[in-house]
Amino acid sequence: MKWPCAALALLPAFKAEADDVVSLAFEVRGKAVPISWKPTVENALTAARRFAAEHDLPEHTLSAWAVAEEIGLKRAWAAAKHRESPEVMQMPVLASSQTRAPDQPTGRSVISLYLGHDSSIAVSQNGRIQCILELERLFDIRYYRPNITLSPDRYQTEWHKALRAVQRHCEYEDGTFPAHFNDGVIVFAGEFECYQLWLRGVVGMIFTVEQWHMVDHHESHALLGYYASPFHSTPSRTTLILSYDSAGNDGSFNVYLASMGKFERIAQLGYSLGNAYDVAGVLMPEVSGHPLSDFVNCSDPDVLNASSGSKLVRIGAYHEKAVEKLSWPGKMMGYSAVGTARDELRESMRFLMEECRSFIPGAMALPTLMVRAACESLEGQRAVAATMQSEFEHFVLSRLEAFLRFLGPGKVDSIVLSGGCALNVLTNQVVYDTLSSAKPGGEKGRDPDFFVPMAPNDSGLTVGGLWSVAPPSGQQNLQYLGFPLWDRHLLLELARSHGARRLSKLGGVEYLAELLAGGPAWQRHPNRTADKPIIAVVRGRQEFGPRALGHRSLLAVPDSQEMRDRMNRLKARAWYRPVAPMVAEEAMEQVFGRPVRSPYMTMAPQVLPEIQNRFPALAHLDGTARHQSVSEHDEPWVHALLMAVGRLTGLAALINTSFNSKGKPIVNRVRDCLKMLNELPDLDFVLIEDYLFRKRTPRTTRT
Repeated sequence: MKWPCAALALLPAFKAEADDVVSLAFEVRGKAVPISWKPTVENALTAARRFAAEHDLPEHTLSAWAVAEEIGLKRAWAAAKHRESPEVMQMPVLASSQTRAPDQPTGRSVISLYLGHDSSIAVSQNGRIQCILELERLFDIRYYRPNITLSPDRYQTEWHKALRAVQRHCEYEDGTFPAHFNDGVIVFAGEFECYQLWLRGVVGMIFTVEQWHMVDHHESHALLGYYASPFHSTPSRTTLILSYDSAGNDGSFNVYLASMGKFERIAQLGYSLGNAYDVAGVLMPEVSGHPLSDFVNCSDPDVLNASSGSKLVRIGAYHEKAVEKLSWPGKMMGYSAVGTARDELRESMRFLMEECRSFIPGAMALPTLMVRAACESLEGQRAVAATMQSEFEHFVLSRLEAFLRFLGPGKVDSIVLSGGCALNVLTNQVVYDTLSSAKPGGEKGRDPDFFVPMAPNDSGLTVGGLWSVAPPSGQQNLQYLGFPLWDRHLLLELARSHGARRLSKLGGVEYLAELLAGGPAWQRHPNRTADKPIIAVVRGRQEFGPRALGHRSLLAVPDSQEMRDRMNRLKARAWYRPVAPMVAEEAMEQVFGRPVRSPYMTMAPQVLPEIQNRFPALAHLDGTARHQSVSEHDEPWVHALLMAVGRLTGLAALINTSFNSKGKPIVNRVRDCLKMLNELPDLDFVLIEDYLFRKRTPRTTRT
């Protein structure tokens, strides 16, 4: 296929006022190229045309962010005013309402694609999702997206490979994968339209598609959140959906209302909370993995003399970490537990969230008070993390409270959070504890219920895309709709050559529980050590979304701090990273003092002190636990394992983290599982389907 698009990739339009020098940021063939001009000499359009001529680029491809220089940012900072009790009418509205009345499934088959980071393909039949391929799991590169600016030929080849993988490996409910789809959906990812048009042709090389649809980014996030929730099954319920992240073609902070078959966007606000949270990561070397000097100059006089929130300072190299920084927010959320929030930093954090509403200004400058705190000491860097998390929680909660006031008491039956920022489980918990019917004194029927989907980040966009044209008629569990092992045909041969044993013949989950708990099965084992084993479990179809939920998991008993340290060491993770417990539904009262349903690890309640003392690896440093609640309905095998463990340890819980090596996505190949078993000193066993593989050489206990 002939490539129709120019070689220039451009940033979305943004305009800010400035008095003297204005700049444009272009991305040309993968590299950011700044230009600047004086308004007295030329305007933005003239400068853009000059730039195009200098680089031999077609003028019609040009659009860019005009970014205000230091004086403009200072003005924005001086004008910033934090509102303790924001009202909807005071918020920065970007667009008016938009209403969708989705079609109902009529036997249609649909394929959906998303082209941005965390690219994916999803397929549905009659509104039921059949499979979801996250391209990172196929290409073994975290957050993967085929990059068209590097090579159009490679771009086409990789999408072709991904589509073939879906065709060959998707476990279709009726057994026959279609060659024809009634509908195709592409979710906006910020690319030029010609990219998306061209991709339709790539799909057409394998499948026929009757009609194509383009769906907005946040609409897809919101549709996933709503239809994955239990709330859509009762049309008379009114559900408020907040979709928020760093950026999308339709904004970055959108609010929707779903009721009586209508799905309406009621607000599109000018906040980019994801960007504000992301960019703060440059001030924390323990989060970014880079020295502070890569981003800021700590000897800058503005930093050294910072005494109020009146100045900002430029940061550098941020855009060079485009993919790498996607992991920073999750790390920073865990890191926030290490520090103590400082009141003198709160105004700076509010400014980032309240006033830096675009991707570029917030990414190019930070308040000097924040930078000074980070430059002063490690303690200061940790304080920045703690304060940012605290203010993030307050900001989201206050906006939701404003919308509930605006709509009226008792008018909202349920709240859904979606978008990448909904991975912030601490914020989810604050909303749950403050606004929902689960709060102390909360009442069903008066206070809303609460839900966060299994993949609120961009990996879930294609499911929202499917449901934009063919919504589900009932509830469907989506958490295990990934793909089976790519090389599962090798399992039997490798099991024989490695001397693996059938778990079902050893005693099933009871035997596995004995191993994990250090019981007789472990004591009889020739490779046993003084500490208990870590066991990888690889069963069935992969999880959909960013969390391992028992199908690609590393499991251990949480009865020692050393076990958490071993888990982090095994994955070469930072010491402050939490490991998430999976807790049987029957044990939630024992662990948390209340039932907090969280089948997708979307919540983080406080763990009771007694449990923290008895099982110190279960809770994070702040006493919370991003848990996976497991009922027999959610996953019968995992539930049975937890109950068996509970009979031996007194608590039906295990700590769980994803089975992957540093910097890699969750594993999905038999050979990779066995390679990790042989190479990772702290890993003792791998269970692949029904075959239990043990490490060939004894593990040495580390001190």
